[in-house]
Amino acid sequence: MSSQADAALLALARFAPPYEHLVPQVLGSLGALTDWRGSALVWRLVDAAAQWPEYAWLASRPAGLPLIVLLPHPDDIDRTVPLLRRVRELRPRAVVPGAVLGTPEHLRALLAAPPRSVAGAVTEFLRHRGVLRSDAARREVHRVMELAPEVVSISQLARRLYTSRRTLGRHFSEWGLPVPSHWLQFGRLLHVCMHLHAESTAVFRLAARARYPDGFTLSNQMKRLIGYRPSEVRRLLGWEWIVEAWLEKEGLA
Repeated sequence: MSSQADAALLALARFAPPYEHLVPQVLGSLGALTDWRGSALVWRLVDAAAQWPEYAWLASRPAGLPLIVLLPHPDDIDRTVPLLRRVRELRPRAVVPGAVLGTPEHLRALLAAPPRSVAGAVTEFLRHRGVLRSDAARREVHRVMELAPEVVSISQLARRLYTSRRTLGRHFSEWGLPVPSHWLQFGRLLHVCMHLHAESTAVFRLAARARYPDGFTLSNQMKRLIGYRPSEVRRLLGWEWIVEAWLEKEGLA
């Protein structure tokens, strides 16, 4: 194998539990859905001429698999310019300097960190997935996700949205989406999942903070909505796979 091919192979890697090192990723070998939950792909830009096949493969990766792009040293940037112009089309989780932030410790922190706007990130993810097909649906789901940490019932949600439960339900039905209470329950749960990733606080304390009766109720709710317990979620970083797991449960995947 040529040195150029070796460089291209090493440029594409998988970062998976227990997040201690990068594993070279072969194109087309992701396997079953459960194999990559909690994983991320890490793509180090090296040479555009050799990496277009990787670009094409990354463009068709599963929606719930995040991508972290590592930039080359400034002296080598010219060799990657054609790819750099197209990187945003891949919807990367982050684009960072490879020499500074390409270590397992930094990559783990990137994967565990929540987006700046949870509501915005989730809404855009669902738009890309084809779940939210209209501006009205996107606006309403965005608002539900914004309010999810603050409200615990659909009645409270309707009041905060200045509408009635019936009208809210009719909107979601017209859009072919799960009922509003399902969105609220998932939004609350997603915020808890992000805290599980970002901190070591005990589950019962996170449950109390999110206004669940107790940790047992939270755990059962999580298992019902996404098929995973808090201990499993804590081990599998990233929020995209959690959204995908919920979509599967709702029959929208």
